[in-house]
Amino acid sequence: MVAARPVFENSPVFDQQRIRAVEATGLLHRPPVAGLERLTRLAARLLDAPAILVSLVTGERQVFVSQLGLPQPWADAGETPLSHSFCQYVVDNDAPLVVTDAREDEVLAGNGAVHDIGVVSYAGMPIRLDSGTYGSLCAIDGKPREWTQQELDILEDLAAAVASEIALEQAAREARESSATFGAILTATNDAYLSVDADGVVLEWNPAAERLFGFEREIAVGTRLAGLIVPAGAQDAHADALFPGYDDGQSSPTLRERAELPAIDRHGRTFPVEVSAQVTRTGGRPVCHAFVHDISARRAGEEQMRRQAELIDAAPAAIVVRDQDGTIRSWNRGAEEMYGWPAQAVIGRNIHRLLNTAFPKGLPEIETQLMATGRWQGELRHRRADGAVVVALSQHVVRSTADGTGHEVIETNTDITERRHAEERLGASERQFRVQFHQATIGQTIIGLDGRFIRVNDAFARMLGYGADEMIGMVNSSFTHPDDQPRAARQLAGLYSGDYDSYEHTKRLVHRDGHAVDSQVGVRLVRQADGQPLHLIGFVQDISAQLVIQRERDEALATLARRNHQLVDTNSELEEANQLKIDLMGMLSHDIGAPLSTILGYGEILGDSDGPVDVPGTAAKIVRAAQRIDQLRLNVLAMCSRDTSKLQAHREVVSLRGALQEVVETADQKVPVSCPEHVQVLVNPQHLQQIITNFLTNAVKYGGGATAVTVTTEAGFATIGVHDNGPGVPADVREHLFKRFTRAADAGAGGTTGHGLGLHIVASLAEANGGAVGQHDNQPSGSVFTLRLEMTH
Repeated sequence: MVAARPVFENSPVFDQQRIRAVEATGLLHRPPVAGLERLTRLAARLLDAPAILVSLVTGERQVFVSQLGLPQPWADAGETPLSHSFCQYVVDNDAPLVVTDAREDEVLAGNGAVHDIGVVSYAGMPIRLDSGTYGSLCAIDGKPREWTQQELDILEDLAAAVASEIALEQAAREARESSATFGAILTATNDAYLSVDADGVVLEWNPAAERLFGFEREIAVGTRLAGLIVPAGAQDAHADALFPGYDDGQSSPTLRERAELPAIDRHGRTFPVEVSAQVTRTGGRPVCHAFVHDISARRAGEEQMRRQAELIDAAPAAIVVRDQDGTIRSWNRGAEEMYGWPAQAVIGRNIHRLLNTAFPKGLPEIETQLMATGRWQGELRHRRADGAVVVALSQHVVRSTADGTGHEVIETNTDITERRHAEERLGASERQFRVQFHQATIGQTIIGLDGRFIRVNDAFARMLGYGADEMIGMVNSSFTHPDDQPRAARQLAGLYSGDYDSYEHTKRLVHRDGHAVDSQVGVRLVRQADGQPLHLIGFVQDISAQLVIQRERDEALATLARRNHQLVDTNSELEEANQLKIDLMGMLSHDIGAPLSTILGYGEILGDSDGPVDVPGTAAKIVRAAQRIDQLRLNVLAMCSRDTSKLQAHREVVSLRGALQEVVETADQKVPVSCPEHVQVLVNPQHLQQIITNFLTNAVKYGGGATAVTVTTEAGFATIGVHDNGPGVPADVREHLFKRFTRAADAGAGGTTGHGLGLHIVASLAEANGGAVGQHDNQPSGSVFTLRLEMTH
């Protein structure tokens, strides 16, 4: 079907040729035509429509050449301007127009027929003739209506019949106005015309016969009719229809009633025709004049009506046709099954007494509404033949009787007894649900698929500072804290995609006054029977107080953990201080023992020597060794400071070349020193002497003595290297060479014993002076022990 669209100036509605053809029908200014009136009534009965119109459309108005059910004053006027016309759109599109509710159509909603006449639903079929679409045959209802395909097919067939009636009327008018010339009538009619003599030879054959049977006039005239359109075996039937009772040729002209006969066209198609024949005499010989009309469509319509009647009889609902006084005229099989009464037992009886009908507001009120509006719908209580009560959803529609002299009522009753009981049970369940829902102490919500609240219980509303009714229609996500919305959206997407049926999480809701409400939320998606989502249900519990207790507990645990860490740190510091004292004991044993040995040795020399002795040189060595012991004493005091567990160093600017030469000389070793001029470092002088002395002493113990002392500079640092040509340090010892208790004897083959603290102490002294110690292989053999110190500029 084609929807309504605006009608523009170039529309066929305003085509002058078409308008002249409509006016030429002669129907715009004459009383109603009986044939059209019959078709109008037929359409009203078949479609059960309140109003039927045969509308011819001109360029300014639509004229109802036949009408039924049109309200006043329009019925008396017989026409409306185009501003009140739906039929103009049928002409404009040359197509049917079907409207369920014109009030919802953007084009038709403003049409005057909607507001002034009350047209709501509309179905119009084109009335087509040779000159185009003249108008429409339309059915109108004052309420929304879904037109069935069957109804539209009936309306279309009747529109074709209307077109035929209009054509016949137009042909008759033209015939009268053209001095009754028979040829004009034959040319104008849409029915096939033919004339046949007593021998069955065709004398006349009009254009409609050409179109109907496919034979041109030149071929048909002079040919026997039996050889043109009469199927095999139907010759006698055609002869009886055209020349009934003809015997001696002297009988008076005979006008036969219409006869229905089979016919065949040029292409071999057999179809039914309706023949109206009249026998006259021409030149003393009988001639039959016959109008032949293809009734295939009518037969199809009748068959459709027959099938429709069968469908009505087979309908599960009870369909009853009765008089206005309640007398039953028709009772279908659905009524027999619903009420237990056979049709032959109830025809002619009063339906209200038979079924003991209980009316909701009384029968008079129903009848008043029925006559005023043409229909009534409501619930009735009936009693079956077995005494059981039936609740029926009843629809009553008034229509004209077949003879048009009165009205009859069609009742359609559907058994809703079980549905009503189910609704009552559902209502009770719903009431129980509402009580449980609203009195629950935990928040509950029902949320539509659009994200808006359908229901909210009092507990949830109070939680957020609202009234339950106030929240209906609000958007659920607007109450979720902005930081929690992305996670909530992801979980909801998983719910819709079927990853899970429900989920629980904690999130913050926004109270009416703006503060956040910590909550535990459970969400479940409710689906329909076919699996499609229906709505969401949510359960919400305020856990703010619970989280406060939890946070206080966590804070207490964190405080306890911090205190534990502090205790661990204190224990660690005590352990390191204790270890430092142990290291100092090692240092006293290792580093103080060496100079004491020197003092003792040279003292013995001075005391026991019989030969000449270099007393000044020996005394100088004794003094230097004693000075070393005194400095170590001061270092021990610094290392035992109560304020720290680590060695402390007061760094000075030291000229590195002179300091290294002095250390070598004090160690009483002959080792070449290679150091660039003017290299100065930041170091405690005594720590520098102690570290290099340790390297030189170890070179004597484990590497056969030091071979060189070198200094290189790079990127603001000076690296001092003490070289030897000994066996070197094994690879498995290098990783922990400077750690506590690693004995140098482990790295060499000299067998010299030690406490394993010397290298660890020099590493600690280097770290206290912002430097670092290290070791790498010498080439081609031996080791290089290094001390890296910061240079001054």
